[in-house]
Amino acid sequence: MKKILITFIGNNDCYLSEGKEGSIISILNQREFDDLYILYNDARYLPYASEILLYSQKKFPNLKVRYQEAESLNPIDYNMVYPAMVAAVQDILKEEGAKDVEYTISLTSGTPTMHSCWILIVMGGIIDAKLIQSSREEGIQDVTFSLDDFPHINTERKTKIELTKAARENVILRKRVLDSYSQLIGEHQSIIQVKEQIDNLAKYDIPVFIGGESGTGKEVVSKLLHYNSPRKEGPFVAVNCGSISENLFESEFFGHKKGSFTGAIADHEGYFSQADKGTLFMDEVGDLPLPMQVKLLRVLEEGAIQLVGGKIKKVGVRIVAASNKDLVQQVREGTFREDLYYRIVQAQIRLSPLRHRGTDILLLARHFLEDFSQKNKTQKRFDEKAEKKLLSFHYPGNVRQLQNIVKLAYIHCQSEIIEAEDIILTDIAANTQNIEIPPEGIDLENEIIPAYYKAALQVANNNASEAARLLGLKPHTFRARLKALEGK
Repeated sequence: MKKILITFIGNNDCYLSEGKEGSIISILNQREFDDLYILYNDARYLPYASEILLYSQKKFPNLKVRYQEAESLNPIDYNMVYPAMVAAVQDILKEEGAKDVEYTISLTSGTPTMHSCWILIVMGGIIDAKLIQSSREEGIQDVTFSLDDFPHINTERKTKIELTKAARENVILRKRVLDSYSQLIGEHQSIIQVKEQIDNLAKYDIPVFIGGESGTGKEVVSKLLHYNSPRKEGPFVAVNCGSISENLFESEFFGHKKGSFTGAIADHEGYFSQADKGTLFMDEVGDLPLPMQVKLLRVLEEGAIQLVGGKIKKVGVRIVAASNKDLVQQVREGTFREDLYYRIVQAQIRLSPLRHRGTDILLLARHFLEDFSQKNKTQKRFDEKAEKKLLSFHYPGNVRQLQNIVKLAYIHCQSEIIEAEDIILTDIAANTQNIEIPPEGIDLENEIIPAYYKAALQVANNNASEAARLLGLKPHTFRARLKALEGK
């Protein structure tokens, strides 16, 4: 008998914030299933579904993971949620047909409204399924009800259900037209144009290149391209090309077999295999050395990878690449292959720096502040002078830097009103005149650069972990170098 698990997806269903297993992972580790249907009520939850997919591919290679839309604008409105869930269940039953199937539904993920609707759907006879719930304290428990005490539910009024479903879908379609990409915040004409480009390019299975300065949101755009494309049920895998050493390129991108080289103590699945049937986002592709570019070009031309110490394997991957460098100039200088350029740059999206987007700065700042307020359960807002100060800065670090500034302002502010003095604006680039370069030069991998460390600590209010994150370092590395700096 085929065993199928059906569950909604939420932020913490793969891993909890403290690194422990979320509910879906816990269930998969304790009970065996052949198929997993992940229901999502909003596209912003698809990245979390992708986490489950990637985990399952490694841990449960025989488990078939599918995504099922159950879209509702308000996850606590029964009039929206119930018909959406009924439609999703009917789609699953249609997909599975009259097979010998045992369905299990998890009540743990989703809103209380969704939990109630699952009970109504099962007790109403729309699907014959077991109900389970999971918790860290009690583990997995079966949920049962006495049918003698449960009222009879009439499911004959199918016409009304279909009309309700149609009305709900019309509302959803109208909202999609008004705001297709809510994750890309902004009303500046350049952002509107980017949204239109995503809407057009997402449906075509061609490589896309995203250009723009660091911190402008290239990974956000790459995810929107993936999760609005026909590949959205496949994995989204992001890799920073500048962080991979040349001697590990083939192993990291193509994978290797156990024992193929010293240190290969187990089989390793490379990025291309992980992203098979999905999207591979290659950030900072302009940092790839020429020998690595040759190997990448060969894979893109042949649609197959050669595992280190293993066989050739066919892969189907959509490439979305990004760089803050001018690839055309790199081609002219001979540091980027022209044939690779034409392979990965078949369509382009260009992101404007934040300093050119006017009042989008305030829209983003308010969004980040609302997000921090919800997470910390204390609502705060900017006063007029604080917003003027935010608008006055040029943000060399773009959206990422603005987010950090707002976060630190929230932490510094001791009241519900964030004032101008709570906002710390530090331009690390402006401190470069304090950096002394000796005649023999420096090794950026090992040399300590005092100005950057001091500037990062100032921005982070002397929080070493936060300063390390601002510089892209591990906290222990930052502290070790800081200790060496203080000893000089």
